[in-house]
Order: sequence, then structure tokens, then C-alpha cells
Amino acid sequence: MIHSRRRMMALAAAATLSLGLSSAGHAGTVNYTAAKYGSYVKSGKTFLLGVHADWCSTCDRQKRVINALRGKGAPYSGLTIMQVDWDKNRRSPLIKKLNIPRRSTLIMFKGGKEVGRIVAGTSTSQIKGLIDKGF
Repeated sequence: MIHSRRRMMALAAAATLSLGLSSAGHAGTVNYTAAKYGSYVKSGKTFLLGVHADWCSTCDRQKRVINALRGKGAPYSGLTIMQVDWDKNRRSPLIKKLNIPRRSTLIMFKGGKEVGRIVAGTSTSQIKGLIDKGF
């Protein structure tokens, strides 16, 4: 019984981790640094900038929708996501420069320019529509 319970808790923890944008199961997810952001914009690379907080339920819902889309295959499986931790970066020059009002902000970049954004949107159609602007 104890081993069974431990096994179930370990499986639940693994499943929870797999919902995050930073999970190892999803290639193409990078953590924000000013240098990486500058490099991506300068190169014209298509990427989704996701501003999140670990405690944010809206952010969690967005992550689940994005991961579900990535699971559907191309082009979503190849989507690069640069995640910005709101708690660590809320006063950073990036947040001010892009006028990001809060966590749960998703911004799509293509060709070095912002092509769309949603703030606190969690519907599959909103998020899919935003990502589709990059492809």
C-alpha cells in the first residue's frame, strides 16, 4: 500500500511537470535572457514569448493549451517558446520596452517584430490564432 501510494505520487508529480512550458519533453523552450531575446529578434526567428508565474492559474491554463497544440504536430510541435518568469523579471527593461502589463501575456514574434499578443487569454482559439500569426 505504501509503495503503491509513493508510486502514484511520483507519477502525479511527473504528470504535473509535463504540463509546464519548461518541461524537458518539449524541445524549443528556452528561458529568457536579454541576450537570447536580442539574438532571436535580430535573427528574425519566429517565437512565442510567454510571460508567466509559477503560481498563476491563468498561466497554467495557457501552458496546457500550448502543450496540447504542440502535441498535434507541425507546425505547433516546432514552436519555440521563450519563457519569461514574471517574478524574476517584472521590473526588467524587456517588460517596460514591450509594455507588458502582467503575467499571462503571450506575444508572437516573426521577422523581428511583434505580430500579435494576448493578455490573460486562455481559450484554445485565441492561443491558436495568436500562434498561427507566426506561421
